[in-house]
Order: sequence, then structure tokens, then C-alpha cells
Amino acid sequence: MVAGWFEGTPGSLRFRGAISVFMCIIFGVAAFSGALALDRSVNGQRNDAAQLVRVESIRTNLVKADANATNAFLVGGLEPADARAGYTSGISAAARALAESAGANGGDAPVLRRVNEVVTTYTGLIESARANNRQGFPVGAAYLRQASKVMQEQALPALDSLVTGARNRVDAASRSLALPIVVIVTLLALGTLLIVQVWIFRRTHRVFNVALVVATALVLILGATAIGGMSWSQSAGKKVRQGAFARTVALATARSDGFDAKSAEALTLVNRGSGQAYDQRFVSVASAAGRALDAGVAPVAPDPAATDARIAFVQYLTDHAEVRKLDNGGEWEKAVAVATGRGAANQSFGRFERASGRAIVHQASHVSDDLDSARRPLVPLAWLALLAGLAAAAAASRGLNQRLREYR
Repeated sequence: MVAGWFEGTPGSLRFRGAISVFMCIIFGVAAFSGALALDRSVNGQRNDAAQLVRVESIRTNLVKADANATNAFLVGGLEPADARAGYTSGISAAARALAESAGANGGDAPVLRRVNEVVTTYTGLIESARANNRQGFPVGAAYLRQASKVMQEQALPALDSLVTGARNRVDAASRSLALPIVVIVTLLALGTLLIVQVWIFRRTHRVFNVALVVATALVLILGATAIGGMSWSQSAGKKVRQGAFARTVALATARSDGFDAKSAEALTLVNRGSGQAYDQRFVSVASAAGRALDAGVAPVAPDPAATDARIAFVQYLTDHAEVRKLDNGGEWEKAVAVATGRGAANQSFGRFERASGRAIVHQASHVSDDLDSARRPLVPLAWLALLAGLAAAAAASRGLNQRLREYR
């Protein structure tokens, strides 16, 4: 019975009609699924980029707190109010970001819980350092060094691993196979419809089958539209990754390394004459911060805040050189005065802190807004492509049925 259904010219028409309808439906489903898959991919990039910024903010705030704690330690006795406020705000901001990051990405939560435990240990050591420093006990410096070691060896590497993971997820999401699949299925559907029309022409000597032409036009127009929209979306996502996202990461790295440098500067002074290891750390992280700042400034129409941050950091390095000159020359008190309070190095670093903070907020908002724009056409395109595929299938079925009726 089934074999008889496909015998002769009517059978051939039925077979080709079934293939045409099937390919039109496959086109609609593939374009629908592909556009939605790309939408999820771009949304994943947006979420992972936001998570990376949150984790970077944890790192930056912790290093900021450490820099303020070590800087305040230099003064002795009751530390300056602004340095204490900087330490407190850094720890508080880090704690809030830890909670937000753990809630936003469950996969990162175990590492973030461990970081939170390390922060608790760190703050306890800092309080011990403060208490001993107020009373003039030398053991306070040992507590401070231990606190900084805990931060450098336990908290920051864990956060760095999360940053690397988020960047890898952003890169992986950009390699979506949705577009190539839609292109292949669209070409297969068009090829099938054209081959069927050529076959019908040869058998019936009729140039056009209006319904099949309509089906072909629907697949061609909506396929091209879906492919164009998806290509634009992928291109926009790539532009964000190479532009605003890359600059956000660079600025966050520069800000974190900058605070790390400020902490190393203070620890070098705290250890009076035996702080060479911290001075070497300063050179390393300050160089890294400078390179990151260069990468964070857009080559075309740079963000004024990012430019200000780079200028301020260059000035800070100049002022730091004066700190080292005074300290190496045996004028420790004058070196401390330049590095703390209203000293030139402390003031220029404050300008870097404020400008880099503004720059990161600006670039991060660009990442979110631009990826939202990249997603915007995908869902409407998905539904249009699905409807076009179903309409093309109906038109193809109608066109083949017209030819079949001629054999009855």
C-alpha cells in the first residue's frame, strides 16, 4: 500500500512534496532554535561579564582595604580617619559583592565562601595589628605582614581563578554554532525547493508553480533576514568583547594592581630597611597596572575617566619615586609624610582611585547595554522564521497538491 502510494509520476510528486514540506518545517524549526540559542548565548555573555566585574570588584575592594590598612599603620597611634574609612568601606563593599556574586552564580559560590572565610581571618589579623600599633608594640608589624600574606596567598589567587573562569565562559559563549547550522539548513531547504521546481518544469513544462515560488521566497527572505540578524548580533557581541568588555577587565586589573602597589609601598616603609621584597612587589604590580591602564584607554574617543586614571597613576609613580628617594636617603619620616595623609603620593593615588572607579562603571554599563542591544532582534527573528517555515511548508504542500489533482 505504501509502495503504491509512491509509484509513477503521482508517487514521485507525493515523495517530493513530502521532502519539500519536511525541509520547510526543518528550516523554520532550525532558524527558531538557532536564534533562541544565540539569544541565550549572548545573554550568557552578559551575565558572565557582569559576574566578572563583580568578582573583580571583590578583589579590588580587598586590595583597597589592605592598602588603606597598611598606609594607616605608618602613622602610628590612632590612624587617620580617612584611611580607616577607606579600609572599612573596602571590606564592606567586598562583603556585599561576595554575597551578590554567590547569589548570581551558584558555580562560583564554594570558592566565594572560602574567600569570605579568608577575609574573616584577615580582618582579625588587621585588628590585632591596629591594637598593638596603637600601643606602640612592634608585634603589630608582624600581624600586619601576616594579614597581607593571607590576602596575597589565599584570597586573591582564589578570586583570580574565578575571573579566569568568567572570561573563559564569555569566550566559549561567543563560539556558538547556531549561525552556521541555520545557514546550512536554509541552503538545504532552498536547494530542495528549487530542485523540486525544476523537476516539475521538466515533467509538466510549466515554468512557475506559484505556491512553490511563494514557499521559496519565504525561505529565501526570512532565511536571509534571520542569518543577517544573527550575524549582526554575533558581530555586535564580538565588538563588545574586544571593546568595552576588554577595557572593563583591563581597568579593573589596573585598579586592583594599583591598590596592590600602594599596599606594597606602605609595607616597604613599615619594614624600615628590610622591605626589599615589598619594593620588588611594588615594581612588579605597578608595571602591570601601567600596562593594564594602557589597554583600558580606547584608541578612538577614549573615556575621559580612563585617561584621567592613567595620568594620575603616572603622577603617582613619580611621587612614589620621591618616597623611595627619601627613604633610601635615611629620611624615613619625610618619606612617610609623602606617602600618607596629604602627601603628594597619597594625593595622586587618590586621584587615580577616583578616576579608575568612574571609568570602570562607565565601561561596565557599556558592556551591559551593548549586549542587550545585540540580543534585541533575536527573539522576534526566531518567531518570524518559525512562522515563515510553517507558511512555506503549507505553500509547498498546496503547490504539489495542485499538480497531483491533474492526475485524478
